[in-house]
Amino acid sequence: MDFDSEKAVDMLLDNEDKISIKKVVEELEDRPELQHVYLHKLFKRDHHKGQCYHEKQISLYAEYDRPNLLPFLRDSTHCPLEKALEICQQRNFVEETVYLLSRMGNSRSALKMIMEELHDVDKAIEFAKEQDDGELWEDLILYSIDKPPFITGLLNNIGTHVDPILLIHRIKEGMEIPNLRDSLVKILQDYNLQILLREGCKKILVADSLSLLKKMHRTQMKGILVDEENICESCLSPILPSDAAKPFSVVVFHCRHMFHKECLPVPSMTSPAQFCNICSAKHRGPGSAILEMKK
Repeated sequence: MDFDSEKAVDMLLDNEDKISIKKVVEELEDRPELQHVYLHKLFKRDHHKGQCYHEKQISLYAEYDRPNLLPFLRDSTHCPLEKALEICQQRNFVEETVYLLSRMGNSRSALKMIMEELHDVDKAIEFAKEQDDGELWEDLILYSIDKPPFITGLLNNIGTHVDPILLIHRIKEGMEIPNLRDSLVKILQDYNLQILLREGCKKILVADSLSLLKKMHRTQMKGILVDEENICESCLSPILPSDAAKPFSVVVFHCRHMFHKECLPVPSMTSPAQFCNICSAKHRGPGSAILEMKK
């Protein structure tokens, strides 16, 4: 009779209320391959439920299921990185080590491993793009400068991230570089594309600014109703005098706050413009006078 470990594990997980995770892990201590299957499925169901076993799982993945080790390291937020790095370095798991070094902030060592262990220029370039660090690009250029295939890869990809001149100036005279002509053409195309994108963005910004300026102008040109119900925001008295024959002077700001002119500070040489006291106090950007009513 064949034993189906997958079904058995599913049954255990479905009956977690009857058989605890701790109990199952303890019972499977002598069967680490089954322990791995159980913990792996538990992790797939819930990344946090078996968090106390994540350190143990590093060794289990490394021993029985390396293809899922890197996804586990990426998804786990409870995995001790130092322990994981130690195990991966002992087993010479380059891709996993690169990821851990990067996650721990040691990007330069990670890039060095990609170049020296994997010899994969595309992966090195992709890593440098993800990190977006000028020092990494410099390291990559220095490592590639005597390796024509690496130079070709850099020329094909560097244009949108780093000034290609930094690389081109360092190429030794007489060095044969595969597909150099095509690479240089691509650099020029990438440069032209960047120029077109910047010009397009500039046109959009100018058009948006003009549209908003027109909208603001239309808004500011609209009339503002001032009647006996309005009050002065400074003295809180009615903005219009009760005696219609009495002379008055009212200042209305763009923010629609109204003041008696005599209630506003007198303009001086240092501050010749008048501002809305309320909006200035609230740091919302001072309004400027848009209407002065006199009689």
